[in-house]
Amino acid sequence: MSEATDKVMNGQAWGEFCDLLKKAGDVVLREDLDTDAFDRAEGLRYLTRLLRAGFVSFAEQLGPRHPRFRAMPDLVKMGLDNPDNYYVSATVNAQYTYRIRGRRGSIHYMSFAAQNQNFAAKDRITGGAGHLEDKQLTLEPDGSFEILASQEEQPGNWLRMAPDTKQILLRQTFLDRTREQPVEVEIECLDADEPLPPLDPERVPGMLLGSAMYAMGCAQWFADWVTDFRNHAPVNAFHLPDLENHRVVGGDPNIRIWLGLWELADDQALVIEMTPPECDYWNFQLGNIWAESLDYRFRRVHVSSGQAALRDDGSVQLVVAHEDPGHPNFLDVSGHRHGTMCVRWVRAQDHPEPRCRVVSLDDLRKELGTG
Repeated sequence: MSEATDKVMNGQAWGEFCDLLKKAGDVVLREDLDTDAFDRAEGLRYLTRLLRAGFVSFAEQLGPRHPRFRAMPDLVKMGLDNPDNYYVSATVNAQYTYRIRGRRGSIHYMSFAAQNQNFAAKDRITGGAGHLEDKQLTLEPDGSFEILASQEEQPGNWLRMAPDTKQILLRQTFLDRTREQPVEVEIECLDADEPLPPLDPERVPGMLLGSAMYAMGCAQWFADWVTDFRNHAPVNAFHLPDLENHRVVGGDPNIRIWLGLWELADDQALVIEMTPPECDYWNFQLGNIWAESLDYRFRRVHVSSGQAALRDDGSVQLVVAHEDPGHPNFLDVSGHRHGTMCVRWVRAQDHPEPRCRVVSLDDLRKELGTG
């Protein structure tokens, strides 16, 4: 009996998993994020969500020879996930060639990305390799398409994989969820013709440890990411990461993101002014200190180019506050005193900086004539 199988038999595999998972909670105790009891409660919930994602990635995936596109588990959020997006991904191995088949649907924007985003080994993240977005795809008259993903260039629709590519991510962006349909998509490995084998006990200790390492690595990685915001802009202001940073974190090259931290007292509002450039889509969103999007199911915590009230000159004013001062573009902080925020442009030729100012709610109501 091998060492791994022995750990399954005597329960050591589960014990090691629980010991490692306990260490994952250290991220919630970090002092450089200025967390209070509310933030830490959200942090503990965040870890449970990340662990669910870890189980899907390491314990439930069928392996790179039998990949399937799977959505992120419900309510798993990370890295200022876009509330307008629908994310699905498949585990791959760059030594193989894959065929992706799908039908375009009516969703506003879509892009495929070959990535190395294994947060269980965060020191080896190298970001995106190839990207293929909807305007680059050759479609059949019925909207169907076929893509080959490999390291070697292929004719037609080709998604380039790097030697360390571990997953293919499909980003889909809704402009109007009530009217648009996401992509129908499937993937197969062209180098595998055998049926899926039964579960191998040898794999189970690694599956458990990988799930815990994913939760721990992802939480620490994004906590470091948020802490670094302070090195680039003051609180209640934005900075624009350079293109290399954007690539390393797996960003879509068609998307540029202004990032920032916000902090507001109960009687304050953050007023954001910007003139969106010509682009396919833009949005503004709020996140908590862990870089999770706020709960957009029940409160207005983001706004996009499909919903925002614009001025006659094309500019837009957004108001972030604890209560609505009577503004058409009000964003609700949902009980948070501080957090993260971002502005996204998709296929924009320029990236103007959003301007920010903090005012009292009373003064803002007077300015708006709602007081």
